[in-house]
Formats: sequence, C-alpha cells, structure tokens
Amino acid sequence: MLAMRSNNIHPSSMRYVFFFFKQLVLQIMSTSQKIAIILFFLFFGCSLYAATTSAPVKNPTTFIEYLTQEKAHLISSIQETTQPITLKNEKEYAAKMKQVSSILTMIDVKIKSLEGFLEHENKEQNYLNQRLKLLQQLPIVKEDTTVPERVARVENLLIINKQTIQLTTDNLKLANDYQSALTEEIKNLEFWHSNFVLEQKLVQIKTVKEKLNRQLLDLYENINNQPSKRSKQPPLSSSDYEAKLLINNQNIAVVQNRINALNIQRTLVKGDMIYLKNPDTKNLQLITDIYKDALNQYSKIEKSLQQINTFLEHEIKLVTALNLKQSINSLQKTLTQEINESKKQKQLLFKSLTDYQAQLKKLMSSRQTLADYNINSWPIILNKIAAIPGLFYKYIKTLSLKVYDSYLWLSPLSVVVLWSGFVIIGVISFLISRFLKSLGRDKERSRLTGYLYDGVLVLVQRNIPYLCVVSMLWLLLTITHISFANYQLLFKLIAVWFTFKILILIARLVLLERITDSSGKDVKLYYRLKWLLLFGGWTTALMTIGHLLPLSILIQDIFNRLFMLFILTVSLVAWKSKDVIPYLLRPLLNSQKRYVRNAISLLVILMPIAVFSTAVIGLFGFTNLAWSMSLYLAYALIVLVGYILARGLLFDALELFSELMISSLRNGWLWIEVFLKPIDNIMRIILLIISILVLFQLFGWHSDSIVMINLGKFAQYTIVNFPGIHITVYSTIEFFMLLAFFAWASKWTREFCYRWVYKNTKDAGIRHSLSVFSQYAVVLLGGFVTLHVLGFDFSGMSMIIGGLAVGMGFGLRDFASNIVGGLMLLIERPVREGDLVTIGEHEGRVAHIGIRSMRVSSWDNMEVLIPNAETFNKPFTNWTHQDSIVRTVFPIKVSRSDDPVMIQQIILDVLATTPEIVADPPAQVFLKKIDEALLEFEARYFINVQVHTRFEVRSKVLFAIMAQFKAANVKPPIEPIAVEIKEKEGQNDFTAKKHPTTTN
Repeated sequence: MLAMRSNNIHPSSMRYVFFFFKQLVLQIMSTSQKIAIILFFLFFGCSLYAATTSAPVKNPTTFIEYLTQEKAHLISSIQETTQPITLKNEKEYAAKMKQVSSILTMIDVKIKSLEGFLEHENKEQNYLNQRLKLLQQLPIVKEDTTVPERVARVENLLIINKQTIQLTTDNLKLANDYQSALTEEIKNLEFWHSNFVLEQKLVQIKTVKEKLNRQLLDLYENINNQPSKRSKQPPLSSSDYEAKLLINNQNIAVVQNRINALNIQRTLVKGDMIYLKNPDTKNLQLITDIYKDALNQYSKIEKSLQQINTFLEHEIKLVTALNLKQSINSLQKTLTQEINESKKQKQLLFKSLTDYQAQLKKLMSSRQTLADYNINSWPIILNKIAAIPGLFYKYIKTLSLKVYDSYLWLSPLSVVVLWSGFVIIGVISFLISRFLKSLGRDKERSRLTGYLYDGVLVLVQRNIPYLCVVSMLWLLLTITHISFANYQLLFKLIAVWFTFKILILIARLVLLERITDSSGKDVKLYYRLKWLLLFGGWTTALMTIGHLLPLSILIQDIFNRLFMLFILTVSLVAWKSKDVIPYLLRPLLNSQKRYVRNAISLLVILMPIAVFSTAVIGLFGFTNLAWSMSLYLAYALIVLVGYILARGLLFDALELFSELMISSLRNGWLWIEVFLKPIDNIMRIILLIISILVLFQLFGWHSDSIVMINLGKFAQYTIVNFPGIHITVYSTIEFFMLLAFFAWASKWTREFCYRWVYKNTKDAGIRHSLSVFSQYAVVLLGGFVTLHVLGFDFSGMSMIIGGLAVGMGFGLRDFASNIVGGLMLLIERPVREGDLVTIGEHEGRVAHIGIRSMRVSSWDNMEVLIPNAETFNKPFTNWTHQDSIVRTVFPIKVSRSDDPVMIQQIILDVLATTPEIVADPPAQVFLKKIDEALLEFEARYFINVQVHTRFEVRSKVLFAIMAQFKAANVKPPIEPIAVEIKEKEGQNDFTAKKHPTTTN
C-alpha cells in the first residue's frame, strides 16, 4: 500500500470511485440509465487517473481537494433544494420528479460508498498507527537513515488519512442532509402535484358550472319565449303544451342538480386542499364532516332525480305527440346517467370517508412511546436542546438582515411613510395613555359592566408601550414586504408573551390589588397562579418554537409533554383552589337561583378533573387525543365564560333600563313587571340556546354528524304507540318545554290583564275574574297544544274522548261539579280573595279561589281547602261582601244593685275612646235582660276588618271596660243559688245548684 502511495495513484481515491460506481450500477434498474452512468464513470475514472498520474507529488493533496470540492458541491446542492418550486405543468413536474429521483438514487449510493470508504479509512488509520509503533520500536543505527525516513513518511500518511477521514465524515453528514432535503423536496413536489391536480379540478368544475349556467339560462329563456313560439308554430293541444313546459322544467331541475353536484365536488376539493396543506387532527375531523355532508347531499340529489324519473314515467303515458315522447325518453336517459353517476360518487365518497375515519381513529389512538428516552439518547437530546438558542439567534439574525436589506431598497417615499408611521403610532399611544388615565380615576362601580370596563382600561393602559412597539414592528415588516412565513415565529412568541402577561395581570387585579378575603387565600392563590403562568408561558413558547423551527420529532414530543405537565399543574391548582373561585363569583351568583349556583359549583369541581384526565392522557403518550380533548375543553370553557359575561352584561343593561323607566315614566314599575321581566326571561332562554348552538358548532356536531344522527334516532324512539296516541322521546321533550312555556304564559297573562288590560275596571272583583278567565283561556289552549305535541290525535280519539266524557259524568262527577262551581263563583262573584267568610265550621280570610277549590286562611294560621261545590251549593257567610265594616256583639252582666244608666254610659265612653272602632255606624249599648240578681247589657260596634281583627278589638274593649268598672267601684255580679230538698226512702238528698230566675 505504501508503495502504491509512493507511486502516482492514490489507492483510496480509486477504491472510493470504483466502489461508488459499483453501488450505483447495482441500484439503477433501468438499462439506459446503467449505460449512461457506466460511460460517465468510465470517463470520470480515466480523468481521475490522468490527474493522479500527471502529478505524482500532489496525489494525496489532489484527493483531499476532490473531497473538499465534493463538500462544497453538497453544500451548494442543499441550498438549491431550499428554493421554491416554480413549475407550470405536469410535464415539468414529471421531468423534475425524474431528476430528483435520480439524484436521490445517486446520493443513496454515495452515502453507502462514503460509509464503506470511511470504514476502510479507519482500518487503514489503525494499520498506520500500528506500523508507526513498530518503526518507532526499531533500533536506530547511525549509518542507517531509512528508519527515520520511513517514520516521517508514515506520520505524513497519518496526517493525510486524518484529513481524509474528517472530510469523508463531513461529506457523509452533508450527504445525509442532502438525502433528507431531497426527500423533503419529493414531498413538496408531490404536494405541488396534488395541489395542481385539485386546482385543475376546480378549473374544470368552474368551466362545467359556467356551461350549465348558460344551459340553465337558455332553459329559462325557452320558458319565457313559449307564448310567442306558440303563436307562430302550429297550434298544440293544451296537454301537449303543458307537457312541453313540464319537460323544460324538469330539464331545469336536472341542470340544477348537476350544479349542486358540482358545488359538492368543489367543496370536497377545497377540503382536500386544506387537509393537504396541514394534515392534523382538526383538519382530518373537518374533512370527515365535509365528506359526511357530501354523502347526505348526494343522497338528496339521487332521491330528487328518482322522483323526477318516476314523474316522467307517469307523464309519458299521457303524452300523444311523438316529439314530446322522444324528449321525455332523452331526458330519462340523462336521468339514468345522472343517477348512476350519483351512486358512483357516493361509493367513492364512502370509500374515502372510511379511509379518513380510519386515519382519524389511528391518529387519535396513536401513542408516542418512551423507547427513545434511554440513557444513550439523553446526551443527543441535551445537545439538541442546547442548540435551540443558537437556532433562534440565527433566525433573528436572518430576519434582521432581510429587514435591513429590504429597508435599503425602499424608495424615499416609503421611508418617509415608515418613519411618519412610527411617529404617528408613538403620538397616538401617548394620547391614548393620557386619555385612559383620565377615565379611570377612583370611580366606584356597582355592576359587572363597570368592573369589566375598569379591567379593560387597566389592561390596555398598562400594555400601551408594548402595543406601541409591536405596532411599529408590524409596520416595519409590512412596508419592507417581509412575508408572514418569515416572521410567523416571532409574532407567535409575542402573542404567547402577551397572553400570559395579561393573565398574570388579571390575577393581580382580581386577587392582590382588591383584597377582600381576610384569611389570605386570594393572595396565596395569586402567587400560585403567577408561578404557574410563568411556567406555562415558557412551556408554550418552547412548544411553539418546537413546531416552527426545524427540530426533531423527539424534541417536539418533549415540549408537548412539558405543556401537558403545565395543564396537569393547572388542574391541581384549580382543584386546590376550588373554594376560592365560588367566593370570587359570589356577587354574580347571589342573584341567581339555587340550581344555577349548584351548576357553577359542580363545574368548579368537574373542570379540574377533566383537565387532569386530559393532561394524564397526554403524558402517557396519546398526544393527539390529548390535544383534541384540550381543544374541546377550551371550547366549553370559552362558551361558558362568554355566557356568564353576556348574562351579566344583559342583567346590567336591563337593570339600567328599569331604573330609567322608573325615573321617566309614571307607571314605570308596571312596565317593568309586564314587559321588562318577560323580556329578561326570553333573553335568558335565547342566550342559553345560542350558547348551546355555538358549542355544538365548535364541537363539530352538525346535523349530519354521528352524534346528532344518534341523538335524532334516540329522539324518535317510540315510548307509547296506541291508536290515536303516538309518544316519542322528542315529543315528550317538546311537551315539557311547551308545558313550562304555557305555565309561565298563563301567569304572565293574568298579571298583564289585571295590571294593564283591565286597569280601568273599577270593580276589583270583576277585574280579578276577567284576569283569571284570561289565564284559564291560556291554560286551556296550552293543554290542547301540549297534548297534541305530545302525540295525542284528537281526530282519531273520538271514541276515547266519548268514553272519558261518560266516565267524567259518573266517576268524576264531584270533580266536574267543583270545576263548574269554581267557574260560577268567578262569574257571580259572591266571594272574592281577601273576604272574611264562614263556610260551615270554618272561618277565615279567602286566600285564593282556584278552578277546583277555595283556600281559606283560618285564624289559627292554617290553610283550609274547601271544594267549590261546598261553597256553591250550600249557604255560607261573607262578612265583607259589600264592604269591610263588620259588626261585633258581646254581652256584659252586672249586679242588680248597680245603676244601669251609669253602666251604659261607661260602656259607651269606652267604645267612643277606642280608635279601632269606626264612628259610622255608631256604637250602641242596650239593656237586654233583667234578672232577680243580674243586669245583662249588649254592646254593639263596627270595625274595619281589613285593618283590625275582631278578636283583637274585642279583647281591647273588654280590658278597657274592666278598668272603668274598677274605677267606678262596679263589682262583678253574683249569680243566685237555688237549694232543692228531695226526700227518698231511707235517706235525705240535699242538692244545691245555681238557679237563675227569669223576669219578663
């Protein structure tokens, strides 16, 4: 080998050339390519041999120069692959694809040759090292000078060998990079070709659509010209003329179906282009939904065409003219072709949809294993992570140089516009900052709108300098015509920084600068959130860099798992702080009903659990599934926050409007009760429905999605199916919804009629009865509507309704009499709500008159339900039917020895001085009875029972009379005692008893 190196040929170069030649010939399968490459390498080998033989001293240096040139060539080739693809047609694409494939084949052979050559050079280096050791171990004789020369020659060969190994290693690395670049270029060429094919399809669809539109326009013109043609041509019968118009209309329908099919194909092509550009999970789900919708639309088109064909088959039997029959036959052939084409398209779509669903399922269930994270790979991973700052610096440097070069080429007018824009942005930012400071000076807020207004002002005011700088940067990049792809990473990182900075600022405003919790939980929560959001900002930035910079899949997976770890930490912090969040929402939840507060509390518990599950799934390697779940959770959270904010803003707007109505209108409270509160309820329902629809749209639950189709099938499930009764799940839901609506509408109708429609009615009883009748009318209408929606067919239930009527006549007689009694009470109005009545053994105030019973509040604070039939068929006492003035009568007994005139006067004085007793009619005191030992008086007075109760006033009067009697020395009477003596056999019986005597 040393002899060979001392001659004019470098053995390594020849071995490398012929080994490369051998591998390439074995890789190339085409005969013509084999011949061309054989001729090329024969010429190359002869040239290399001539070059090496012509310079015997410089042979090793010449081979090193060859490797150096090869290195420069590879670097240049790699840079050429980064150029954008500028192809015009498929011919250029085929030529370019063939060229790149040939180069890729050659570079594959070159990589194998370099690997073999590098292995051989390493062996030769070991051989030279061993030979050098042997030469150094030989004894040196003074007269012998060959050993030092041989040592120097071997050392020289070692230096050359090391340079050759280094250059070969560099070339091998560059060859691998060039191979990756060529593979990526082939993918880009395939993407270009797919995109080109789809664009050509769009052009074809557009051309065919324009042709069909012209044909459709001709058909419409044919309809308009039929009357004039009919007057010029021989007369046709009315049936033939109508058949001709009918054929023309069916042709229009067929053309419209073709146009619809073309629109479907255009939508499919656009969906394929979207998925081709970014084949991720979201776009795969999107294109799956597009294909499902296309299948449904093709089914509708096919059904429409079949209906037209069936209609023509029926009409051809009625047509007598030969030319019309031929037109119908031609149209039927066209319909048959269109139906077959529609079926064919459906089969192709179903196959593509199945493939896409399989890809989606595979993508969602794919798992990134931890096999790559071994001990040997961690140094490589750490080196790649350490190289990220250098890559980012290189990216910023490249972007800066591009901006600088573009700025140098700007026209003077563009430079003036750029600097004027900088000045304008700075001045506007300064003015906005001063203006915002003047707006938010210590103003008290009491509504959610005010808090949101203050929060937005603070956020904008504290970020104006950063917004100013970002605006100037965007203006600079726009005027210098830098494409978005070049500064996409920079602006996404700025967006991440802004997002987390604003979140930290919001947490500071809510939890730290407005401390309301004396326990300090809000302060602890703030510091938890601050460090958590800092960690989240860094992980999000790293994830963004990993997806936009040319990093390996392994590094991207590490950054994705870091982000999932951040989500896991968020869930743990949210779970630990689940008691603080309801406290922060307390001002908003206090005015809500209990079920709303319970729902919010449940969400506060469920959301951390859902986020925790998502993060754990992502950390276990199911990244795509975790990203999809995270997206859905983000959608749900956005809709929930949007609903809460919209509901708070709506509440503030209605409250402000109600205050305005009260201050400006005479009967403002009436407008609020009658109109504003119903509008509030309606807006709540509309807002809830809109939120649900938005959530369904974000989730992709369209009308043709699997979820909605299954829900539709479940909704159409039959619960009851009898003659005249067909109840499904959907009808049951509709029934309860309409039942709730009519229940609310009946109450609102009663209030509206009582407070607004019948407000001029002087008699309160008539006003009440009319409002109740209006309520019953709404209830009756709602009953028929809800039962019909539930599934009751009244036209087919005549027998059942007749049986129910007979049953009501016998079994429900009391129930019917109560209802009739209630109606008659409302019509005759012998009693009203608020009257004092005595019905049988029950006495009290009428609290409510219903359709079946009357509710009476007794003096014992008990609610007594009295059937209306008892009130209507039996006598009862209404103490306040005409007015609320009621008489009270009670007896008073005194001794026979007292002056009756004085007693009468004392009682009259007490009645006159009691304020609860009305003056008209006047109070009266009569002497009712005179006994042997007693005088009995009867006191009569009147009170207003709407103001005072009879028991209360009578007790007060009796206390006052007792006090006056005591002051006048009137003693209580002593009733006489009669003694009767009865004599019986063997014993005497003495009986003493009270025996009052009566004097007429």
